[in-house]
Amino acid sequence: MSLYDHRYDVFPQTRAVMRQRKWYNWRDNKFHSLVPPEQGLTGPIYTSIAYAFNTAQEAAEIFSGERSGYAYPRISRGSPTIDTLAQKLVELELEDRQLTSEYDALLTASGMSAITLVALTFADRGRSIVSSPYLYGGTYHLFEEFLPRLGIECIMIDDPCSLDSWRKGIAKAKHPALLYAEDDANPMLIKLNNEAIQELAHSHGLLYACDRTIGTPVLEKPLLAGTDIVVHSLSKNMGGHSHALGGAIIGRKRLVTQIRESYFPVMGPVMDARVADCILKGLETLEPRILQKVTNAKYVISLIKNHPRIKHIYGPGGDLFAFEINGTLEDARCVIESLELIVFAPHLGDIQTLAIHPASTTHSRIPKETREKLGITDTLIRVSIGLESPYDIAYDITSALNGLT
Repeated sequence: MSLYDHRYDVFPQTRAVMRQRKWYNWRDNKFHSLVPPEQGLTGPIYTSIAYAFNTAQEAAEIFSGERSGYAYPRISRGSPTIDTLAQKLVELELEDRQLTSEYDALLTASGMSAITLVALTFADRGRSIVSSPYLYGGTYHLFEEFLPRLGIECIMIDDPCSLDSWRKGIAKAKHPALLYAEDDANPMLIKLNNEAIQELAHSHGLLYACDRTIGTPVLEKPLLAGTDIVVHSLSKNMGGHSHALGGAIIGRKRLVTQIRESYFPVMGPVMDARVADCILKGLETLEPRILQKVTNAKYVISLIKNHPRIKHIYGPGGDLFAFEINGTLEDARCVIESLELIVFAPHLGDIQTLAIHPASTTHSRIPKETREKLGITDTLIRVSIGLESPYDIAYDITSALNGLT
């Protein structure tokens, strides 16, 4: 018998391996290829917005929540594609695979919709949120303006790195229900002791929710330390390519189920299956991307930190940092408009380096007095490091600074 068997258009050794792996029955393979479609390197995208039932009992159990399944994305688990992403996120957040059965993830249309759902579910009317003030501008606006309209009190503490400050916030709140913080906070990049904060929360019978958008599970896994809920804007580092808008809420099943069965079906911030597929592809390169970007950020900071026009650099070791310049608001605008390699855009976590002037854009709706108290001055510029050469990034910043008169 020759090495190549024309009867099956395949090498005998290959057929033996395929039979051993039980991928499929070669003789019955209607596709006449070595690998059938269901064994493709990327998974299918289920775009259907409704799913058929086999029995009336099955339908009733899925609608009541007694059975996990797909019905209509707003009132069930979305779609198989969305569910696959949810399971992947749970695995990323937990080192111990045995714990994954105890946790769940709810995917949403945006990071802000995820944060809003957490706030509304666990700080219902008449309850209070005690929060770090170092937040994304949209979150700060939600907590300071919109939630109070719904009767939800939001107490902003002074120093999230101080447990005494958290204690004072809890004591000040009328009916505290939830502690909330953004770790690697944007844009001031405050690094928190999540384990100590959650222990304080639990000692008062409260929940602790943490936004880990910037650091991602690659740099820290708060759920393992006891944090109740982790929130992500998947549009940032998790997706990594500015091509998919989405959010995620990850925590113990009872908490995620509580959100899934309360405000989520009413508000309907459902993630699209195509978005889920894009984020799944981004997650395949998450760890190498983050680690390289962190390395790049360290190099860039080391190369620019002694520039005479730089007053201070803020960065706890992640891929995001901010620098304050010696100058005026106009000087800051001049610097950011003079960048050539770095893109001036209201985003972060991309593979290309991005910069923004928070005081006039992302945090512009926060009163100036409050902004400056938080360190978000008129001369602060935030940089989200990408995968370009750190020397090129540093040269671009230095050139822009050198252009100031």
